[in-house]
Amino acid sequence: MNRLVIIFSIFCFINVSAQQEPLFSQYYVNDMALNPAISGSKPYNPFTIQNRQQWLGFEDAPFTTNISYHGTFDGRSAMGGYLMFDQTGPAMQAHIQLNYAYHVPLDYKHINVAFGLGAKLKYYSLDFDIDDLPPGPDNAFDEKAYDKTLTDASSGVYFYGKNFYSGFSVSNLFQSSFKTHIENSPYFNSEYRKYYGMGAYRLNIMNNDWHIEPSFLIRKTQYQSSIVDLSTRVFYLNDTWAGLTYRNNGTAVFSIGFATNNIHISYSYDHNLQGEIMQHSYGTHEAGISMRIKTLSSQRHIGFWSF
Repeated sequence: MNRLVIIFSIFCFINVSAQQEPLFSQYYVNDMALNPAISGSKPYNPFTIQNRQQWLGFEDAPFTTNISYHGTFDGRSAMGGYLMFDQTGPAMQAHIQLNYAYHVPLDYKHINVAFGLGAKLKYYSLDFDIDDLPPGPDNAFDEKAYDKTLTDASSGVYFYGKNFYSGFSVSNLFQSSFKTHIENSPYFNSEYRKYYGMGAYRLNIMNNDWHIEPSFLIRKTQYQSSIVDLSTRVFYLNDTWAGLTYRNNGTAVFSIGFATNNIHISYSYDHNLQGEIMQHSYGTHEAGISMRIKTLSSQRHIGFWSF
C-alpha cells in the first residue's frame, strides 16, 4: 500500500488536530451539507449525489460520496439531511446528519434570513496491519483495528435573496471525544469545531442570457490555517456554466455544469500547483448529479436564483 496514503490516513483519523470532514470543490452544488440553515432555501427540493476521487494515481487515495436532500414544508419550516461516506486506505468514516431550518422573510419579495440546526451521527474506523506502519513504537497505534461512533451537532445562519447569499455555520459544536488522550501529545483527541463562511452574488452581463457569479468559501479549524476558495462561474441561459476556483493552498479547480429538464450534472478537476504531490498525482476528479423536485411549498418560496 502506498506509504503516503497510509500516513495521510493516520493523521486524518488519530491525530485529531488534522481531522477534517471531507469537503467538495463544488461547494455551491451541495451547500446544505456545510450549513444546516440552507435547508429549504431553494425554489425546489434538490436531491444531490456527489462523488470525489482525490489524488488519482495513488493507490487507496481518498474517495468520498455525499447524498443529500432538503426542502421546505410551508415556506418557513424546512428539513434536510445528508449521508456521507469517505474511504482512505485503511481509514473510513461515515456521517448521517438531519437538519431543521426556519426561514424569516425580511422583505416578502427579495430577502430572507434562515436559522438552522443539525444533529449528526458519525462513525470512524481504522483497520491497518502493523507491518504497514513505520518501525518503532507509537502510543497512537496500539491496536490493529479501531472504530468509534460519535454524536454531535451543527448550527448556522443564512441570509439570501434572488441574486445573493451569505452564510456562517459551525460544526462539531460539542467537540465529541474521539479517543482517550495520548500521553505527551500536544493535541486532545476530540472533534474540534469547524467554522464555515460563504457568500456569492449574481450579475447580469448580457441580455439576461449571460450571468457571472463570484463566490467564496472560508473553512477554519482550530490549530489549522484557514482554507479559502475563491470561485467564479459564468452561466448561459441559467442551465449551462463553467467556473474557475483558486484555493489558497495552491490548488486550481476547473468546473462545468449543464441541465436537461430537471436533471443537473456537474464535473470539476482539481490540480495542485505546488507541493510534492503535484509530481505524482493525476489530479482530483469530482462529479455530481442533482434532481430538482418541485412542490407547491418550494415554488412559493423565495430562493437564490434558480440554478
